[in-house]
Amino acid sequence: MRLAAGLLDGQIPTWVVIGALGGIFVALSLLLAVVLGVFNRTDSEADQVLRRLQVFNVHDRTATRVATQEQTAKVSQRAVARSAVDLVGRVVQRRDFADAIDIRLESAGLPIRTAEWLLLHVACAVGVSLVFYLLSNFDPPATLFGLLIGFVAPWVFLSIRQSRREAAFLGQLPDTLQLLAGSLQAGYSLPQAMDSVIREAKPPISTEFNRALIETRLGLPAEEALDGIAARTHSRDFSWIVMAIRIQREVGGNLAELLGTVAETLRERERLHRQIRSLSAEGRLSAVILAALPFVFTGYLLIKQPNYLVPLYKTPFGLLISGTGLVLLLVGMEWMRRAIKVVV
Repeated sequence: MRLAAGLLDGQIPTWVVIGALGGIFVALSLLLAVVLGVFNRTDSEADQVLRRLQVFNVHDRTATRVATQEQTAKVSQRAVARSAVDLVGRVVQRRDFADAIDIRLESAGLPIRTAEWLLLHVACAVGVSLVFYLLSNFDPPATLFGLLIGFVAPWVFLSIRQSRREAAFLGQLPDTLQLLAGSLQAGYSLPQAMDSVIREAKPPISTEFNRALIETRLGLPAEEALDGIAARTHSRDFSWIVMAIRIQREVGGNLAELLGTVAETLRERERLHRQIRSLSAEGRLSAVILAALPFVFTGYLLIKQPNYLVPLYKTPFGLLISGTGLVLLLVGMEWMRRAIKVVV
């Protein structure tokens, strides 16, 4: 309503409105270009051959990941999306943070490349900031707040997706080890037992074992391929299992019995972990609400009553209060996180 009144009274210049709407259109166009490209892939024959050949370079983690993603999703290759992604890709190749983002996307199981993720990230930040810009009647602090939300929200989503995938992997691990032990007792080799896991288990553990089996068939030792699973899922338990497999292969022993014992131990730990999570659910929910409430209320005031917050960022005393409150909020969030986190 304030926006319409401002337009009718002539207080808001027309070029400002046109520029803001144009920015929203560009952000949404970038977002739709990448998303629609995921479902409408038009690879050339040369690109398809190149992607299939990349899997044979088992020592190149990025190439192997691109080839593995070919089995789970389609990468955007439409004309508009391809040009935008390629442009971001050339920029990312000159920066050191590309590998770090690639590892996080890998752990989260997102079938997109780093350039595509950054393009979606920028489109989200620009789109949210412009939405706040229009809803707050062109208030700069609200625009900056929306830009901050647009930058932080994708990382929060990525962290949640990564933690859920790791939790799903740990939940499936006891049954998977029992399946491996049964296959080994039946006379299968370790690669054949891994193939049984791929056929019987569900994602994400079947996807990870499928990649490890491909690397094994291409010449990588089974222990190193399984170490890759532990690294991608950040599973300390699975890294210990790989260490036990490596020791057993060096000194000998009954690997099936070892895996069965470890599976029983992990099953009891998982039962205890779920019980603790159910008992601490109220504390975790309270921590999330208390941490998000200041930001949600600040965003509401910036949109509805922006003048109410002016003393907090335009006066020295207000800046002191805001900075102190933010520091105390971060300390409290970390304190609550440590209080409700129970290591089993």
